[in-house]
Amino acid sequence: MKNIISYDNVEIKYGDNIAVTDISFGVGKGEILGIVGESGSGKSTIIKAAMGLLGEGGTVSGGDILYNNRSLLNVSKKERLNINGPELGMIFQFAGSSFCPVRKIGTQLYEVVKAHKDISKEEFHSQVNELLDKLGFEDTVRILESYPNELSGGMQQRVGIVAAMLLNPKVLLADEPTSAMDVTIQKQAVEEMLKVRDVFGTSIILVTHNIGVVNAMADNLLVLRHGHIVEMGKTDDVINNPSEDYTKKLMEAVPRIKVSN
Repeated sequence: MKNIISYDNVEIKYGDNIAVTDISFGVGKGEILGIVGESGSGKSTIIKAAMGLLGEGGTVSGGDILYNNRSLLNVSKKERLNINGPELGMIFQFAGSSFCPVRKIGTQLYEVVKAHKDISKEEFHSQVNELLDKLGFEDTVRILESYPNELSGGMQQRVGIVAAMLLNPKVLLADEPTSAMDVTIQKQAVEEMLKVRDVFGTSIILVTHNIGVVNAMADNLLVLRHGHIVEMGKTDDVINNPSEDYTKKLMEAVPRIKVSN
């Protein structure tokens, strides 16, 4: 299968400090790649690099990140605006914190779309209501008229998924999307992301500590330690028959949840 996004011997630095090195993998259309590893291993750094969100001092100092065989490095601000959102979407670790607390959800979602294309409010409402409905929201009018604090944590996370999907990106980058959720809400969030993949054919790169979430979602699994790939392969193989000692210890130590597909 042709890769829609790939990393080719990528090295990332913050100042003089190497955060990750020799990172190579590819993700095809509709595939889900899970990235796991202990805190500080570089998981979030890897996906933020594709979005150009490394922050001050962060640079891709080696290799390349390709989207549809086009380098994502050193793109202009105008090119980045056309890529982030329409092509690459991101779910942040705490989606609720990415919304302005004093403005309604519908207003903020409309601005996301309006920043990238000319669309009337009528067209927007038609599209967003359809998407909210597909992702399991029954009262879409109430959701759009709500302020972020009027939604539960699980609902905020699901709206975060909607925000990422409004422009129908080809690749969804999810940074600890189930972190700090209880087991019931974790299960709900996983099911919504799987719906996104099934409905839209979206490719997903999932960063998480939770092996249960990875097991429920990912086709392939990459294990990271100290910025290096320790092991990579089919999810079932890596989880049930890990070949590296570090992976074996990680599988024993991390929390798990059971989520039915």
